[in-house]
Amino acid sequence: MPEKVTRQRASAPRKKQPGRSRKLRRLVVLCSFIALLLVGGAAGAIYWKINDTLDTVTQPKDNFTSNVSQNIDPEYHNDKPMSFIILGSDSRPETGSMNTDVMIVAVANPSTKKVTMVSIPRDTRVKIPGYRDYHKINSVYANGEAERRQAERNNQTPTEDGISLTKKTMNEILGIPIEHYVAIDFDGFKAVIDELGGVEVNVDRKLVYDDPTDDTHINLNEGLQTLNGEQALGYVRHRHDNRGTKYYSSDFDRNRRQQEVIKAVVDKAASLEGLTKIFNIMDVGAKNIHTDLSKDQIKGLAFDFKGFSASMVNALDNGAYWQGGYTFLEKDKLEVIRESLQSEMGISGNVVAQLNNSPVLGSNESAVAASSSNTKPVKKKTTQSAASSAPKEKPPVEEVKEEPDTPEAPADVVAEGEATPPPDVVSPEQQQGQTTQTPPTQNGTVTTTPEAGTAPPPDIVPPSTQDASSTPGSTSPKSNS
Repeated sequence: MPEKVTRQRASAPRKKQPGRSRKLRRLVVLCSFIALLLVGGAAGAIYWKINDTLDTVTQPKDNFTSNVSQNIDPEYHNDKPMSFIILGSDSRPETGSMNTDVMIVAVANPSTKKVTMVSIPRDTRVKIPGYRDYHKINSVYANGEAERRQAERNNQTPTEDGISLTKKTMNEILGIPIEHYVAIDFDGFKAVIDELGGVEVNVDRKLVYDDPTDDTHINLNEGLQTLNGEQALGYVRHRHDNRGTKYYSSDFDRNRRQQEVIKAVVDKAASLEGLTKIFNIMDVGAKNIHTDLSKDQIKGLAFDFKGFSASMVNALDNGAYWQGGYTFLEKDKLEVIRESLQSEMGISGNVVAQLNNSPVLGSNESAVAASSSNTKPVKKKTTQSAASSAPKEKPPVEEVKEEPDTPEAPADVVAEGEATPPPDVVSPEQQQGQTTQTPPTQNGTVTTTPEAGTAPPPDIVPPSTQDASSTPGSTSPKSNS
C-alpha cells in the first residue's frame, strides 16, 4: 500500500513556477523585437542605399547624357521586353577622345528570364543617318556630341546628341528600337571588378602591350586566372602587341573577350562573396555608370531577374569580317541577328517589315515605324554648298583586293583618309571578280572616286569648329584603344 502511494506521488505533475515562465516569455519577446529592429534597420539601410545609388546613376553626367527629347517611357512593364545599348568609353582627359569602343546591344525579356545580346565591332563601317559617306561606328557618339555643342554655341536648341544619334544608328543597323542606354567608363569598369575581388577568366593566349602615352600596360599569360580590374580592362582592350602585327587582336577577339568578362562579372556578383560587397559595388557604380533607365525600371529588372547568371545570357555571333581598314557585318548573318532580336522584342509583323526594309548599314532616310524609333531623323546640312545641293548617292563599287594571309594592321593604325573607303557590304564570295565601275554623274558633272590619300568629305561639323574632346578620330593612331 505505501509503495502504491509513492508511485502516485512520483507520477503527479509539478506545478509551474509563474515567475520563471514570465521571464522566459519576456526574453523571447525582447529577442524578437531586437531581431525585427535589426532586420528592419538592415532592410531600411539597403532600401535607402539602393535609392541613393539609383538617384545618382539616373542623373545627367557631363560625359554621358542626352538632352534631346526621345519620348522615353519611364514605367516598367514586366510583360514587355526592353532593349538597351551598353556603351563603354575612355573618358580620361589625356586621351582627348569621345569614341565609344565598346558597344553591346541587349534585349532583356522578363517573361523568359533571358538576355540576348550582340557586340558591334568598333570599326564597323556604317552610314550615320543624315551624314555623308561612310564612318566607323565608334565615332557616332562623338559626332552627335559635336552637333549638340555646335547648336549650343549658336544659342540653338540641339536636335541631336551623342546618345540619340547612337540609338538611331543602331536602330537602322539591327532593325529594333533601341529604347535605353547604359554607359560606363574605363575607371568604373576597373573599380567594379576590383570591388568584386577580381573575375576568373581563361586567357586564350599571351598578350603583351605597353603605351606610356596613356599609361596602358598589358602583360597577361595564357590560362585560367583571376584578373583584377586593370588586367581585365587590358584583356578586353588588347589590340596591338609589342611582338608584332601577327600578335594583334582583332575586333572579333575583343568582342568575344568583352562577353566573357561580362558573364564572369555576372556570376561573381551573384555569388555569396559578391553579395557581401553589394554596398561597395553600388558606391563605385554610382560614380562611373549612367543610364536613362528610370528607378522603377531598374528595380523591376532587378526583381524579375533575381538569381540571374551567365547561363541566362544568349550571346549572338555577329559574323563580322575585316577588310580594307573596316569591319563589315555580312548580310545573311545580320538578317539572322535582326530576326533573333526582333523575336525577343516581340515586335509585330508590320513593324518588323518596316525595320527590315531599312538599309543594312544606315542611310540618309530612317525607317518609318511609329512604335520603333525614338526620334525623327534630322537631315544634316554640310559646310559645302555644292555638296548640300547635289543629290546624295552611294559611292561607286570599287575593285576589292583579297585579304592577305597575314593579319592586317587594325584600322586605327592607318590615319583617316589614307585609304579609299571599301565598297558596300557584300559577302566575301560576292566581292570576288568585282571591277571598278564608271563613276555616276550629278547634274551632268562627272563625280570621280576619291583616290588613295584624299581626305573624305567633311562631316556636318567642320573639324576646325569641333571641340578637341569631341572630334572623332582624335586619338593617337597607335593607341591600343
